Amino acid sequence: MRLSWAVFLLTIPCARAQIAVDVNGTSVGTRPGVNFSAGTGITATCSDNPGKNRVDCSSAFNTAIVATHDSVHANENFCDSTNGTTQYTCRLASKVLTQYALGMTFLLRADASCLTSCSVNIDALGLKAIKQTDGSTDPGGGFIAGQPQWIFYDGTVFRLLSGATVAAAPAASAVDERRDVRARRVIGTMDNMTYAPTITLDVAAGDLHKTTTANSAGNATINASTGGLPGEHMWILVVNDQISSKTVTFGSSLRSTGPLTGSPGKGATVQFVSDGNAWYEIGRSQGL
Repeated sequence: MRLSWAVFLLTIPCARAQIAVDVNGTSVGTRPGVNFSAGTGITATCSDNPGKNRVDCSSAFNTAIVATHDSVHANENFCDSTNGTTQYTCRLASKVLTQYALGMTFLLRADASCLTSCSVNIDALGLKAIKQTDGSTDPGGGFIAGQPQWIFYDGTVFRLLSGATVAAAPAASAVDERRDVRARRVIGTMDNMTYAPTITLDVAAGDLHKTTTANSAGNATINASTGGLPGEHMWILVVNDQISSKTVTFGSSLRSTGPLTGSPGKGATVQFVSDGNAWYEIGRSQGL
């Protein structure tokens, strides 16, 4: 009897401790060991930690299955250039772009139209030419100031994804060497300006700008936000209220033949053309 008890007592330290395993508060089972298995896209790594008398485990995701932000795109993709030239320059908002990579796409908005050739420099990585979808033809008016355009990097240049495109082998009669625009109808944007003693005309808001006088505001001065682009035209429509005549003076960047004095209930139009530095009046009609 003494021998059998001694054998029993010796076997007690050899028994493995049972571990109760719960997942989200629900019991899975009780076993002497726990095994961590990697799931789809998830990896598990464990190592013995004798100093802490424990085993440390950590998990991570498999980048071959779960794409990271940087592997999808090295950055957020809005590029806003405000330097006033066709050598567009911008910095991305999220973090600095480290290199141009094949297939990168960006939404580029600039404050200067690309009438012939243009380029872009993102996060000081250097200027890269912008071309039409064929990768070799300059935009030639296909990139308009204030109108965002999608571009993608082909490894050498940025190509437009929308806007100007190159037609495949046009008929000789359709070729226009002067680059005129041929269309059945072009309708410009109407910009309605709030009447006030001082009015700022946003030249990027369209070609036709309208304001209706308010008797409480009295006379007014209209200032243009910029001098426009060489050869650009615009019209200003002023509708006088029914109460009294109002005089509208043309201020910053607007070179007119003089103030415009209206008549109660009547309208007037003034047409301007830009030389790239200022707008010059080329005609007006009153008493409409």
